Amino acid sequence: MKIPCIILLIFCLNLPLKALCQEDVKTIFVSAAVNNKAIDVKRRLEELLPQNTAVIYTIVPRGLIVSIREDTFFRGESIHINRLGVNVLNGIAQTLREIDNNCTIESHTEGHNKKDGDFHTNWEISMARANSITDYLIYCGNIPPARVFPLGLGDFMPFKDNVSAESAGFDKRIDFVIFDYEYER
Repeated sequence: MKIPCIILLIFCLNLPLKALCQEDVKTIFVSAAVNNKAIDVKRRLEELLPQNTAVIYTIVPRGLIVSIREDTFFRGESIHINRLGVNVLNGIAQTLREIDNNCTIESHTEGHNKKDGDFHTNWEISMARANSITDYLIYCGNIPPARVFPLGLGDFMPFKDNVSAESAGFDKRIDFVIFDYEYER
């Protein structure tokens, strides 16, 4: 297992790494300068997200990445958000309404079989899923459209061998990247 040398610390609820299962919350700090606002947003999300949500929080120079397994939101080849996903998105929407940070919704999908549905590639289904989540945040979560951006990445950025063995199931994920700085489209 290769771990990038920029990863400085891994904090996981004060539990030893081997004691963690995929249902535990994990935090990965990838920057020497940890931003206090990102930590505050992480704490707020921990309060608002349903208790059984498997989450990896990664603090990087661009902000906070909140990684949640794709099956939390979608079943099979569906692009329609399920009930558990709605509960998670309500917590994310509430947090985004309380802060002024922009957020990119990055969908990561792999293992798509084009015989299973209307989509021919992992990229197509990941883009449709990112759009579904963005639409929910805008229309149901009351997040201004200028603050959320969908991005479908398909199978191009897996966690496999990049972060840790404890990231099982997170190659198919939705990343909510909450930026620490302002930018324009």
